[in-house]
Amino acid sequence: MAKMREALACLYKGENALPRQICLFSICGVAGLINGYMSLVEQYYNDANIYLKIGLAVLIILFSFFIVGFETEFLHTRKIPDSDMNIFKIAAKKIPFIIFLICIPLYMISIFSKYQYLAFCIETLLAIPLTMMQAGFSYNFENADAFKLFHKFNVKDYFMLLIKRLWVVIAAYAITLFAVFVIFFITGLTIALFFKGDINSITLALSAQQTQLAKLSNYITAILLIYTLAIGILVWDYELIKTYEEKV
Repeated sequence: MAKMREALACLYKGENALPRQICLFSICGVAGLINGYMSLVEQYYNDANIYLKIGLAVLIILFSFFIVGFETEFLHTRKIPDSDMNIFKIAAKKIPFIIFLICIPLYMISIFSKYQYLAFCIETLLAIPLTMMQAGFSYNFENADAFKLFHKFNVKDYFMLLIKRLWVVIAAYAITLFAVFVIFFITGLTIALFFKGDINSITLALSAQQTQLAKLSNYITAILLIYTLAIGILVWDYELIKTYEEKV
């Protein structure tokens, strides 16, 4: 837990931490909107032709490319980086690009098919060796360093990292659901005050906007979930690299 607190301090404190977090949230928000839109397509609330799906897929690929570079830069500096072109330059280097190529099919399956849970399980298992490669590369941005973490980790370390990865995902979902509950609780309270507690008027108003509320809830959940997962993964990355440095 101490390492996770250190990681959160690295992400939310320091010079320009707030504007950098706003940039990260905005980028995650775009990915969340795409995720939410495709979720609504599966629920038959939205329509998507082949051209729209291709456009959304391209945006998701760019987001995935960005995240790989962002993670690598965070592992290098141990603070939240700027969301600029340097992130894409880092992601384009050999080791991060290989990691991106491995991960992108899983992202596509997760968002554009019904096999998202299978994709999640595979991604969780692959996350440990792939992030170890990322972390080794991040020290000096040298491809030759990519495998140096593998020499210090045993089976127990792998298992503990897997458990912590799962815990991070569960925590991200829990935080997201709690945040959505708070948002809609405050919204409901505001509506109740507006209608002065008239149950019939409140029920009628909510019934008339049922579809819009379902869509809004879906989008808010998707945006918050993508952001909390991104933060959780960065915290987990920090835990991994600090565990290695303690062994060294």
